Amino acid sequence: MAAKSAGRTTIASRPATPAASPAASGRRMPNLPDWRWRSFPVLAAFIAGLLVDSILNPPASDAAVVVRVVAVLGAGYCLAHLFIVNTIVARRIQARQKALATGETDEDEWVDEVVHPDENAGLAADQSRPEPDLRR
Repeated sequence: MAAKSAGRTTIASRPATPAASPAASGRRMPNLPDWRWRSFPVLAAFIAGLLVDSILNPPASDAAVVVRVVAVLGAGYCLAHLFIVNTIVARRIQARQKALATGETDEDEWVDEVVHPDENAGLAADQSRPEPDLRR
């Protein structure tokens, strides 16, 4: 398919035929999952595997002890993450939905209250304080 002309190599393309495409032939490509390898479930599965392995095979060297300590610390992180996501964030979402349903608050006001609760109070307090005298 490659033709050489005047020192250049050109590749002749074949015309697309309807029978050559997978959709036209009747066969469909399977929907493959879009894996996100740098996500919490992958980290949690890896840490759980390390922890189970370190429990079933007691550490025999210093490196294995380090792996066990990393697995225990990682398990603590995973449990803290699950607690925060499933309790604290869930409560905030429920409170936000309840407030929006009753019409008590505006969307922008909610963000200021929940995400930055002390920011507005801090600005008011900073404005009321006199400037310190730095001359000495």
